[in-house]
Amino acid sequence: MKGLRLAAATLGCKVNQVETASLLEKLEEKGSRLVSFKEPAEIYLINTCAVTARAAYESRQLIRRALKRKPLLVIATGCYVQVGAQEILERIDGPVLLVGQDRKARIPEIMNQISLPLEESLLLVGDVQRLRRCEPFRYRRFPGHHRAFLRVQDGCDAFCSYCIVPLARGPARSLSLEEVLEQACLLKEAGFAEIVLTGVHLGLWGKDLSPPRELLELLQALEAIKPPRLRLSSLHPSEISPGLLDWAEKSGLLCPHFHLSLQSGDDNVLKQMGRPYQAALFEEVVSKIKRRFPEAAIGADVIVGFPGESEEAFKRTYELLRRLPVSYLHVFPFSPRPGTKAAQWAQLPPHQIARRAKALQELGRAKKKAFYSEQIGRTLHVLVERRYDPERGLYQGLTENYVTVHFTGPPGLEGSIRPVRVERLVNETLYGTLLKSHKISSLLDETPRMDQSLF
Repeated sequence: MKGLRLAAATLGCKVNQVETASLLEKLEEKGSRLVSFKEPAEIYLINTCAVTARAAYESRQLIRRALKRKPLLVIATGCYVQVGAQEILERIDGPVLLVGQDRKARIPEIMNQISLPLEESLLLVGDVQRLRRCEPFRYRRFPGHHRAFLRVQDGCDAFCSYCIVPLARGPARSLSLEEVLEQACLLKEAGFAEIVLTGVHLGLWGKDLSPPRELLELLQALEAIKPPRLRLSSLHPSEISPGLLDWAEKSGLLCPHFHLSLQSGDDNVLKQMGRPYQAALFEEVVSKIKRRFPEAAIGADVIVGFPGESEEAFKRTYELLRRLPVSYLHVFPFSPRPGTKAAQWAQLPPHQIARRAKALQELGRAKKKAFYSEQIGRTLHVLVERRYDPERGLYQGLTENYVTVHFTGPPGLEGSIRPVRVERLVNETLYGTLLKSHKISSLLDETPRMDQSLF
């Protein structure tokens, strides 16, 4: 494979992005020459997603696009390959190497064992339910990113009635504490200004280790490494424990940003989904977060149009989110996935699902705009992500509380954390001024705290 041009495309979650970054780094070390997916290449790698029907469709489209260029090899891996390999073979015209989750980490070795060009499709997909080890997928380089995603966990044991992830990823598996700390040190040494802990079900980290561990233990251990910033990806409301909030408040290391997997604000729908909490717990958790961290961004995943979701159930979801201080929403129209319980139930009409999704998306935009408005006048810590207009010196960056800010500055700020005074909101975009002083006025200093004894 030495000297061959290699292009990759990734769909889906942060976990997929980590896996692709790790594979590309290994393949580049073996001599492959990385190019954009838009460019001609001898080898194409597509890391697929299956969480929705749309994601599966987009995965097939990327495979077709790669095959049209007549390369030596097209490799497809990931969740859609794991659960839909036969569907891919039936719908795709051309030879594809299909690699399941059990062999994904070995793709560089597999590539060296096959003859090129690939003449016939090759299927290498095993039983994902037998997996017991969480592959590390280490990397030092993450092209286009100044935030590093550290995958500490894979798989899920929840088997929610709508979710294909346990079938595509297998049982919950955790990286050991030692492996996580080793990778965190590598990422810090590589110069990443922020580490985002992620997993297929992050809140399950440590449950399968011997002895079992808690996510809070991992956070406390990471504190000793002193990464510039630490952020959590999605958690269930029941996984935001008092201990986690206590530590976050005392440590100051964790970004004030909590993304919660709500899915529905109706208890009957939550029960049908197989979710282990009720809407009241979500409301309680949001309130506790906001009392301790008034500046925090709180996001929520919501599914609309779940089988059996009545108009009243949807209204309960809408009203719950309307009255709570949620900062943004990720809205997912329900998509039945093969092999799940919910796919066998009576489905709602598409137009009804679309109407409800639009209503929640509009609410989400209003929530985001209101939260952005609250930032005006504050000085925030901005991780500078890109200089998108060199002529005018315009940068875009991300604050600790998950707000995107635009500002002007001199060349070379990418990857650093800078103080920016937020000054105005234009439509849905925040603009600010880069401060010359090295001293950063923290959000935590500007906002009064509630007495911790209340909790």
